[in-house]
Order: sequence, then structure tokens, then C-alpha cells
Amino acid sequence: QAYNCLIHFYKSGLLNSKSVHEETVARGEEEMNCLQNILQFFLFWLHLSHGAVVDSALTKEGRYPSPRIVILGATGAGKSSLANVLLGRDNIYDGQEFRNGCFRVSSGLDSITKKTCADQGYWLGNTSQRVTVIDTPGFGDKLVEEERTIENLVTTLRDEIKYVHVFVITFKQGDNRMTNSLRSMISLFEKMFGTRFWDNAILEATHWNHGEDAQRIRMESHPALTQKFWADEFNRILKREYQLSKDLPSFFIDTFYHDESLHEIEVFNNNSRLLMEYALTREAFECKDIEIALTEIRELQNTIDNLVEDEQEKEEMIQGLIEQRNQLEKTLSQYSPTPEEQQQRDPTLCSRNKCYTPTEFALFGVGAIVMGIMLGVLVISWLSHQDSNTNHSDCSHKPLTEHTDEEDLKPKSRPPSLSEQCLADEEKELLKEGKDYQACQATR
Repeated sequence: QAYNCLIHFYKSGLLNSKSVHEETVARGEEEMNCLQNILQFFLFWLHLSHGAVVDSALTKEGRYPSPRIVILGATGAGKSSLANVLLGRDNIYDGQEFRNGCFRVSSGLDSITKKTCADQGYWLGNTSQRVTVIDTPGFGDKLVEEERTIENLVTTLRDEIKYVHVFVITFKQGDNRMTNSLRSMISLFEKMFGTRFWDNAILEATHWNHGEDAQRIRMESHPALTQKFWADEFNRILKREYQLSKDLPSFFIDTFYHDESLHEIEVFNNNSRLLMEYALTREAFECKDIEIALTEIRELQNTIDNLVEDEQEKEEMIQGLIEQRNQLEKTLSQYSPTPEEQQQRDPTLCSRNKCYTPTEFALFGVGAIVMGIMLGVLVISWLSHQDSNTNHSDCSHKPLTEHTDEEDLKPKSRPPSLSEQCLADEEKELLKEGKDYQACQATR
């Protein structure tokens, strides 16, 4: 536009006039707009070539038009893909126009975006609304190693962007639980931006396919993975761990939607429209009060270094003690005589102290076992013999008395005891000898 205005003024002879301003006013509003474009062009050129700070709302808003959206998330969450789609670019844009991997989409597991980058363009490629999207590096659970990345994020937002309308915290569809990596990342954001950061924060579920097959698979899980369940679960965790007073809005923008599916296109447009409406209605978050959360990180690193040093000292101490023990054992083995050597030095040692070899101890044990078995057999035999003699003596020495009661002759229902059997044998002998049967019957 500035170039066209210069050509217009040149052809009109305005540049050769000594009263450019008066003739421009006379020509009307069109020429005034051209002059304003030329002025804005030269101011912007001075800013780029000489690093001059043009602190005016016109140039700042022109460089970073509102609303300004920052996309945050873990490594591999799909931040760059989302940023490209919101700016109307392809979802697999290679970021060739940017340095440090900004806005570059990759299928690897490592973070491609190394620095915080801002780009402005038209919302979804339409010319109706301009927007600024800030792509950020991915954060994991190794925050100490990402100190430079954190510092670059803070300085860019604080010194360049100045204020933000929406912080988009991205999570994968499968991130339906709070891992240590996600917990560390969100805690870092809260430390950097403060508690007011939550007033401009939203949740975005990336890789949320709205196709029929994906919807069926989510509904068959237990519990069913619906949009409401996903949003409620994350808000419940955030309220519990970060004391939030309200739920964060949740969006489900699928950057890889099927462009031939009317349903997926409609869902994408609806979620994108809701995100823009939310951004336009939010009060801007001023980044001037952002704190660099590096002091705690450095303290943590110092603590880790101290623990590592202590552990190394303890390991060295343990190793020294082990070496001393081995040296002492070696010394003892050199100067301590073996039992054979002791016997050779003093032949009367075993005679005085009753020394036995392992073979002799084994023979003593076997002999003790055999002796015990033999004693057990003898004791059992003796006890059995004593019991039989006692029973026979009781049977033969009982007196025989007369008894004429015929009921005693009836057989008993109980089985005969050993005494009764002895009496029966005695009766047979009495019958043979011609003695009185009734006397024996009475005795029984």
C-alpha cells in the first residue's frame, strides 16, 4: 500500500510540491490515508533496521494484532499444528519461514520448537479477523534442563507480546489423567504467570477425532470417553490440586479433521468459532508482572548437586571401608594357621581338646541314631511282655464262687474282654478235669 501511494504521489507531482500537506488535504481523504500508510511503513522500517522502539499503539497493534493467543502444552501435544491451523496454514507446515523450529510440525517424540515465536495472520485464513498466535516449546518433567526455554518464554511474553487474551493449555485425547510431567508443567505455568493466569486459560483436547469410528471406540471404553467426561475429569483434578474456583472452558479442535466429512468440518468450525468468541470477550492479561520461575529451579539444581556430591562421598567411604576389610582379611589369612598347621605344630592339641574331623562327627551321629532305634525296640518288647503276663496272672488267680442264677448263663451283648476269654479257656480245662462247671460260671 505504501508503494502504491508513492507511485500515486509521484505521478500526481505531489512529491515535487513544496506544500505536500496542503495539496493532500485538498485532494481528500484518500490521499491522507496514503500518506498515513507511507508514514507507518517508514516507522516500521526504522524499527527493523535500527532497533528503534516505536512505542505507539498503532505500530504495536499492527505487529501483534489482537486477540493474542498463547499455546502451551507438553512435548508432542500438537501445539505447532494447532497454531498453524488457527493462522490458516496447513496442519503439517514445515516452518521454513521461521527459525528455531517455530511452527514446524514433526512426528518425532523430541521437541522441535526450541524458542517462543509469535506470528500474526488471519483467523483460519479468512480475511475477516486478524489474530496473533504464539507457539511455545514443549515442556516435560525435566524443568531444570529447560531453564533457557523457560527464560525465553517469559522474556518474549513480557517484553514483546505485552499482553495475552487466551492461554490454550493443550492435552492429548489420551491424557485423561494427571501425570508427573503434566503436573510439573502446570505448576510451572502457575508460578510464572500467577493465579490470575487461570482467568484467561482454557483446555484444548488435541487429536480428538470426530469421525464415526473414533466416536464409537470412545463410547465403548469404560467409562465412555465423552467430551463432558474428559472436561469434568480434568477440571476436577485442577480444582483439587490448584484450588480453582470454577471450571475451565474446554475445546475439541481437531487439526487433522477429514476435509471431505461434512460432520467433521462442522464440528471444527463450531469449536474454532467458540474459541474466537471467547478470546474477543476476555480482558487482556498483562505480562509485565510475569515472574521468571528460575530461582526455585536453580535452588532445586543446587540441592540435586549437593545430594549427588554427598552420595559420591558416601560411595567413596563405603568403597574405602570395603578395601580395608579385604586388606584385614588378607592379613589374617596370611598369619592365622589352619587347623592342620596347628595340629602339626602341637601334636598333643587334639588329645587335650578332643579334636574331631567332620567324618568322625558324621559317624557319631549315625551311631547315635542306630543306638536310639535299638533301645526303642527293646523297651517296646519289654512293655508288651509285661502286659501279657499281668493279664494271665489276673485270670488264673481269681477265686471261683458258686452261682446258680440262670440269667448269668445268658450271653452278653458286649464283646468278650481279654479276662473273659481267659475264663472261657479255664472253663474248658475244668471240664476236662471233671471240676464243677457252675463254680467257674459263677466266677465269670
